[in-house]
Amino acid sequence: MPEKHLRNLIDKDGKIPFGLIDRPVNMIDTRLYVHRSPMGLKIPKLIKGLLEKRFMFIGIAGEDVIAGLAFIDLKYLSSAFFYVYDRKEKRMIDRKKISNPFAVDIKPHPETPEGRFVSSRLRMALKQGRIHAVSSGAVLEAELQMKDTVPIRICTRSGYRGWVYTQKTAPIPLRGKITFDGKSIDVSSPGHMAVMDWTTGFMRRDTYWNWASSAAVLPDGKSFGLNLSCGVNETGFTENAFWIDGRMHKVDTVNFEFDPNDLLSPWRIKSFDGKVDLEFTPEANRTEHANALVIASRFTQSPGVFNGKVVTGAGTVETIQNSPGWTEDHFTRW
Repeated sequence: MPEKHLRNLIDKDGKIPFGLIDRPVNMIDTRLYVHRSPMGLKIPKLIKGLLEKRFMFIGIAGEDVIAGLAFIDLKYLSSAFFYVYDRKEKRMIDRKKISNPFAVDIKPHPETPEGRFVSSRLRMALKQGRIHAVSSGAVLEAELQMKDTVPIRICTRSGYRGWVYTQKTAPIPLRGKITFDGKSIDVSSPGHMAVMDWTTGFMRRDTYWNWASSAAVLPDGKSFGLNLSCGVNETGFTENAFWIDGRMHKVDTVNFEFDPNDLLSPWRIKSFDGKVDLEFTPEANRTEHANALVIASRFTQSPGVFNGKVVTGAGTVETIQNSPGWTEDHFTRW
């Protein structure tokens, strides 16, 4: 009889289970993974350590604000961002920082996510569900209530020898407040809900993805969560799903239709199996472009709203009206 928890994603022989994982993963100890080149040569430990990427994103969405904070560990450097978009004033406070690799620490425990980023201009921490983020102009204090959430967990191949584990959770009830522009906004549920993305692995040198996520309470009182992507984590499996009242409904591959030269124009997102048909209307863009020869990034995350429909496995049609969330267009070379 299998254990209720997977103690380590990587077993003592360095093997990894690919596909959807239906039980909690307590630890991902990448030191056990024997990384080889496409031609089968064992990659030295020092170089292997620099190839691993790990990041964690927490988003908060509601009627008043849409906020996001990310911890990013590339091993040879670290970065983080924290932004608050005031939906009523249509104003964004955005703080970001690139720093040395010691500024960030993301623990290898996806079930009990924990991380911190410390710099002179931006300090963020997540521990035991409590979020603390401080930058010039904005402060977030909140507690995620993850006890009864049902994340999607998936591990897929990436390139010929690499792999990626990702764990997406939506929606997450929370309680807390964001202080900015001299005012304090209550971001407690049900008015606001949260999402989390916890990802680690050995990704392709050139990686891109489109992503969509939402967390809300629908007009009929049901909770709603959404996680859709294309371009990454779909080698034989997908991370696509939506949640209605805490029950996850798996979705097939999805297509993102949008104008890459005008990311503020509407997006259309449809799934191959017909379970998702949504239009996303961006309200703002958060953009980062960097080109440093060896590494490069073109990143746009857009807060906005989803409208359309989703269809459950039982055939029930759920109407989605002005559900707040995000889309993302991202290319990176790392």
